[in-house]
Amino acid sequence: MLSDEDILELTDRARKGEREALGRLAGALRPLVCRWALVMTGDPHDAEDVAQTVLMRMLESIEGFDGRSRVTSWVYRITRNASIDHRRRKARDRRLAERAERLARAETPRLRDPLDDIEMERTMRLVRTLLGRLPTRQREVFDLVDLQALTPKEAARLLEMNPTTLRVHLLRARRKLRGEMLARGLGRGERHE
Repeated sequence: MLSDEDILELTDRARKGEREALGRLAGALRPLVCRWALVMTGDPHDAEDVAQTVLMRMLESIEGFDGRSRVTSWVYRITRNASIDHRRRKARDRRLAERAERLARAETPRLRDPLDDIEMERTMRLVRTLLGRLPTRQREVFDLVDLQALTPKEAARLLEMNPTTLRVHLLRARRKLRGEMLARGLGRGERHE
């Protein structure tokens, strides 16, 4: 491992655009980043993914390093944030996989009337369109609470969000969807000609 002075000198040269210094800096910090990532993730494969992300972020943002802290402190913060992001992505992917598995196991009854099929398809298209217009956070909250029937408290815990903030997002999502549906004439009874 290089000394703090060597790392600082490589960082200064890398900030000036020296590619060789950038490569040496990444090579010198890689073992440290891998060790930190392993401690934070607990899994060697995840640690490798995080380390790769950290080194890319470090190389992309080296010009923004202002030298007020040690280089290793700066890289540690990048590693910590990348590990948190990685855990969230894995949790989200796991939730999606579990949901897909539940949906695959659920048996839906076949509709006999072809008009019902057409109406259901039209409704689902409309719901997808309206949900697509919501901001991501509101869409996630609406899906968990109103479509997957989690309690707001469960959804807040799953999203690592304050329950009050979650309720605000849910209220906004419901208002926006209700407004869109009313604007399209849904919810007030359909007019027949």
